[in-house]
Amino acid sequence: MTESIEAKIGSLAPDFSLLATNGQTILLTDFRGKQNVIVFFIRETTCAQCRTHVAQLGKMHEKFREAGAEIIVILGEDMEKAKEYAEGIELPFPILCDPDRAVYNLYELEKYFLLFQRTASLVVDKDGIVRYLKRTTMPNVWLQESRELYGFMLSIEEDQPVMQ
Repeated sequence: MTESIEAKIGSLAPDFSLLATNGQTILLTDFRGKQNVIVFFIRETTCAQCRTHVAQLGKMHEKFREAGAEIIVILGEDMEKAKEYAEGIELPFPILCDPDRAVYNLYELEKYFLLFQRTASLVVDKDGIVRYLKRTTMPNVWLQESRELYGFMLSIEEDQPVMQ
């Protein structure tokens, strides 16, 4: 079992490697030095609020890319369920599979009272540092999250020096 870390704003985000629905193996460190990353952990495939948030991230994907961020969505299910989920929403980015929820545990997203799956949204900057982190067991917070994340991404880009 993977040990959890104390993920907090200002800490180095722990790396992970997961298989994506497009067949690629994606590591968080693949983005280091290149672009910011938004990481969203889906609570459950049946969570309507999570589905709405992921669909909104999909619709805003180009805006996020223009703001210097890529999106990673992690689902604690096997590849078959992850592909069904991604195809049902028609996402422009792959879903990463974490069937044993090792990365969920790494980011301290164990089930609350063994019943309610915790979820999180975070931003990891180009240096691998957690700049934004919101954990919850109540998925209704995600209904405004896409716009909040977009505003946060714009503020990060303004804070970082432009590389030429």
